[in-house]
Amino acid sequence: MTGEAISDSSTRVFLDEARCIELSGDDARAFAQAQFSGDVRALRPLHWQWNAWLDHKGGVRALIHLADAGDGRLLALLRGGGVQTVCTELRKYVLRAKVRIEPLRDCFLSIGAPLPLHELRVGHEAIGFGCGDRSIWLETAQRASDAGHQRDFHLAEIREGWPTLPPGLEAKFLPPALGLEHLRAVSFDKGCYPGQEIAARLHYRGGHKRRLAHVIAPAPLRPGGPLAVGNGEWGIVLNAVETSVGGEALAVLEKTCLSSHLHHDLKVIRSFEA
Repeated sequence: MTGEAISDSSTRVFLDEARCIELSGDDARAFAQAQFSGDVRALRPLHWQWNAWLDHKGGVRALIHLADAGDGRLLALLRGGGVQTVCTELRKYVLRAKVRIEPLRDCFLSIGAPLPLHELRVGHEAIGFGCGDRSIWLETAQRASDAGHQRDFHLAEIREGWPTLPPGLEAKFLPPALGLEHLRAVSFDKGCYPGQEIAARLHYRGGHKRRLAHVIAPAPLRPGGPLAVGNGEWGIVLNAVETSVGGEALAVLEKTCLSSHLHHDLKVIRSFEA
C-alpha cells in the first residue's frame, strides 16, 4: 500500500481483522467480470462497488466491496466468506487467464472520517473505502478499539441495509434475500457468471419468499442465530447490535413477516428490495 499520507489517520479506530483478496495480472478485471455478479466494467479506478460471488445454484458465497486500486489491482474486501476458502475456490476457474489471486495478510480494518460513497483513497500503508458519512480503512497496523465508535458504525450499516454474512451462512441465501439489487451488486445484462441464470429468473419472474429487513427486538440478537417470529415463521440474523432497549439487526425474513408488528414486539422497520 503506497501513496500520499491521509491526514485524518489519527482519528481512526479498530474495527476488525481484514478479510481481503488481491486480484492482479493482465486478466484480473476480465476474470472478475466473469466470476462476480456485479458489472465490473462500471468500476472506475480509485472507486469501489458492491459485488458478490455466487455458486452455480445462485447461493451467495461471498459479499464483496470490490475496489480498483488504480494500479492494475482489484481488491475484494469480503463481508462474508473465508479468505483462504474463497481464494482456493476462485483459483479453480483461472485456467489460462493471466490473473493472480492472493490473500492480503496481516491487515486490519479501522473506522474513519466521512468519505464520499464509493470513493477509494490510497494512502501510506492504508486504503480507505468511502461510505458517505464514514469510511472503512484497510491498514497494516492494528489501532486501539473504541466500543462506542464500533457500535455506531454497525448501527449505520444495519440501518442502510449493508449485510454481512456470518460464518456458516455462505451460499445459504439467494440474491433477493440479501438485498443484492438494493445494493446494485447484481447485473442481469452483463453476460454469464456463476448463478446468473438463477439470479435473472428471480429478478424477472419473482417468487422468492425471503427478504432482507431491518428489525428491532426487545432482547439482544445474535449474528447467525434464528429469529423467532410468530406462527412458526422464521428469520435468520445477519448483522446485530445490542442497544439499551434490546437489539437492532439485519435479518433475512419470510416475506409474510414483513409487517410493522410481529410476535413478542419484534418490529420490522424497513425491508430492502430493488
